[in-house]
Amino acid sequence: MKSRQSSRVATNATGSYRTPKGMQWDVELGDLSHGGCRVEDPRGGLRLGEYVRIYIAGTGPHMAEVAWRNSTQAGLAFLRPLPPRLFTHLAAAEWDAATIAFKETRNEGMVRRFV
Repeated sequence: MKSRQSSRVATNATGSYRTPKGMQWDVELGDLSHGGCRVEDPRGGLRLGEYVRIYIAGTGPHMAEVAWRNSTQAGLAFLRPLPPRLFTHLAAAEWDAATIAFKETRNEGMVRRFV
């Protein structure tokens, strides 16, 4: 098992995930780190090794791999770590600020070409 690369914070964030087959389910996050999160998955819809899109408190999609399962919980490893500013707002339960930070982060990567 891989060792954790960043520390986790407890959270009461809610979100949803979408599987490759298009199934979408609401989830509650138990904790969050830059590199992943733990979610409650009582339906058992998350399969080990599966890639999913997760939406957290109005942000996303964040691509993640199901890294582990234990009864009704699953651990998701983000394919790209959460940007520091976004993580800070999510960890502090600042949902509106997280949504703004997510949008700004996405816009930073856009390149415009003027002709």
